[in-house]
Amino acid sequence: MSSRSSAPLRPFVADPARLKAAERRCYPRYALDLPGRFMRADKLDYPCRLKDISVAGAAMTTPTILTVGEKLIVYLLHLGGLEGTVVRRFEGGFAMSISATQRKREKLAAQILRLSEQSVIPETEEREHPRLPGNQISTLVLPDGTRLECLILDLSRSGASIATPARPAIGSEVVLSNERATVVRHHEEGIAVEFINQRLEDEAAFERYRGSDGFQR
Repeated sequence: MSSRSSAPLRPFVADPARLKAAERRCYPRYALDLPGRFMRADKLDYPCRLKDISVAGAAMTTPTILTVGEKLIVYLLHLGGLEGTVVRRFEGGFAMSISATQRKREKLAAQILRLSEQSVIPETEEREHPRLPGNQISTLVLPDGTRLECLILDLSRSGASIATPARPAIGSEVVLSNERATVVRHHEEGIAVEFINQRLEDEAAFERYRGSDGFQR
């Protein structure tokens, strides 16, 4: 007589939480000490400091008490803007998952690896491209469509610093003189942005912007 059970076979269904945890462990995590700021749903920004990071998640210290499930936009020195969700709280900080495209993850992985190999990480902004002082007036279009005249403080092929009373959210998209850009930092006089469209890598585009007539309107 057969000893097989007559109970129907049921497909194995993995626990989604365990799958996500296993997926996160696939990415190497690096201890990096970097200053930063994050923005919550209240549109205010708060100080934080990175403890460790992978392309899938990061742990940060902050005096601010957060709630698991909160959506954040974080700006970290040398790494730029990151979007994510608080997945865990610990004493003096929080852990977040990182939401990003594959291209963004690849860029982030290269940035993390480069920083992890540095014996000393400067506590000032890196300049991937040289910045030139500016004194041009240009048009800034905010995420809600508002158009403002603003002063360009300095400019490089990858970004610009702008004097403006507006404080669009870090990570939000704006248009500066017909060029799409992402807000990466707030400062005392305004904001800093990074150009989206190929980071203005070609010299012709760059020369068009720093020409004697100033920014196009």
